[in-house]
Amino acid sequence: MSIEPRKDRPAAAAVYADVIGSKAIADRGLLAGSLERAVETLNQAFRPALAEPFAIVAGDELRGTLTEPPSAPLCVSVMREELAPIGVRVAVVVDSGRDAPSSGHGRHRLPTADEALDSLKKSGRLTSYVGTGPAGDLLLNAVCGLVEPLLLERSEKQWEAIRAYRRLGRQRAVAERLGVTRQSIGDRLMAGNWRAVAEADAAVAGYLSYVCG
Repeated sequence: MSIEPRKDRPAAAAVYADVIGSKAIADRGLLAGSLERAVETLNQAFRPALAEPFAIVAGDELRGTLTEPPSAPLCVSVMREELAPIGVRVAVVVDSGRDAPSSGHGRHRLPTADEALDSLKKSGRLTSYVGTGPAGDLLLNAVCGLVEPLLLERSEKQWEAIRAYRRLGRQRAVAERLGVTRQSIGDRLMAGNWRAVAEADAAVAGYLSYVCG
């Protein structure tokens, strides 16, 4: 009798986000419009990597699933840039496609995205990664912890410049779009720690490529 080799599941990353302090946002139209624009941008930008398109849930949450977990860090950054100055907490649950190894207490159960988001809300943190194993989760969440103060310090103008730079790719084009000098855009990008956050995203993406490859 032949034994069929085990077939791995396709890798995936569920990305669940919740608006911080949504009940205190008086302009409900602004909130709804911002969420709708973010959903449209995410579904366009990450269309090839979507298992489940992003959608608005319960009026103040965004949910989607990526077939390429290494895309998650960039996806989270684009989401934040599109929503700013509205802030969100984002939980990413990574399924590498391989069963976690058994331990003395049995096989580890991967939390659902709802559970991960609920745990993140209780922690007060902005971002969490779950599913890469105890050591991997610890590493990725440490990186996220280092980035969080940089995100919290960004001004609305810095978010605006970063969002425009993501779309246009050139400081001169951003300056023309926003009606300011190129030097001003460079100063806003630097003050907003754009490069440091991008490097952190690349590091997380690289680790996810290793885990899910």
